[in-house]
Amino acid sequence: MKTVAAKRIVASAVTLVAIAASAGLLADAGAAGAVTINQNARYVAVWLSHEETVQAAQMGLGAFLEQPGIRQHTQLTLRDDSMYAKTIHTVNGHIIINVTIAQMVNEAAARPGGQIGLYYDRAAPTYPLGVNEYWPTPTHK
Repeated sequence: MKTVAAKRIVASAVTLVAIAASAGLLADAGAAGAVTINQNARYVAVWLSHEETVQAAQMGLGAFLEQPGIRQHTQLTLRDDSMYAKTIHTVNGHIIINVTIAQMVNEAAARPGGQIGLYYDRAAPTYPLGVNEYWPTPTHK
């Protein structure tokens, strides 16, 4: 089997597990829970609500996504105001972030309105999986 095909199969399986795990969170999150799934020709993205993000942090979603075979094919996107944004640096042309996925999930869970998004990018064979963090930007009066 070609390496690219194997990576796509692994990425697809992981994405399906993440979606299934998110759906399982719905049962415990109650009416406030609302996984949002967005899809287009390139991406399938799953956004957890704040309540689901908190539950995902407690259940160890970040540690699950750190497993060998998953982590090395995962791209992370930090907000500029993330406490880990200052760890971004470049080594031999590669962008390095000194953060674990668990730290990202925990940070989003700790922020008011914080959410985690998981996505599968069909056009990125090396890093087809992604984790994004989001929280509303505080408004200053």
